[in-house]
Amino acid sequence: KCQEPFLFTKLIPNLVVMNHDTAFLWLTLKKILLALELLVIVNRAYAQVPKDFVERYYAAYNGTPTSEKLASFYHDSVRLEDPTFNFVGKNKAEIFRNFDKSNVMNHYEWHISQTIISGDTVVTEGNLVAKYGGIPYNMRFVNIFHLKNGLIFRQYDYYDTRLYHQAVKEWREKNPKK
Repeated sequence: KCQEPFLFTKLIPNLVVMNHDTAFLWLTLKKILLALELLVIVNRAYAQVPKDFVERYYAAYNGTPTSEKLASFYHDSVRLEDPTFNFVGKNKAEIFRNFDKSNVMNHYEWHISQTIISGDTVVTEGNLVAKYGGIPYNMRFVNIFHLKNGLIFRQYDYYDTRLYHQAVKEWREKNPKK
């Protein structure tokens, strides 16, 4: 729900107009102020990130992530780019095709240290405290989300994966047959 917009036209009282020139200027000013009000209202209605988006998204991603818990956050035409893991998902179906299988060994706790919201864009920074097959690791991260109608339309992920790769290597050494 949008907040009550600030009405610029309330700033200027209805003055008694003395002549034709001031009447024209006054009407022009009122039209400009009305146009500004409409822009503010439209911007709030169509380029707004849902209030609890960040909390809901990362709550759904906590634990062992599944496509069932996360798919509802994504637009069907989403594009996800994760250069850290050399992954590009060109649509929702492609992103979630092997998602559950790829994450069965993972257990996540997302700790957000900073959130920046501008229009329909959200940037989060934080620390992912995780386990791979029971072996703990953590990764600093930045996620960038561009939303369309409240759904993720573009996403860019960046992770510091050094400790993740160490955990995977350690798990493989302990479980050579799996």
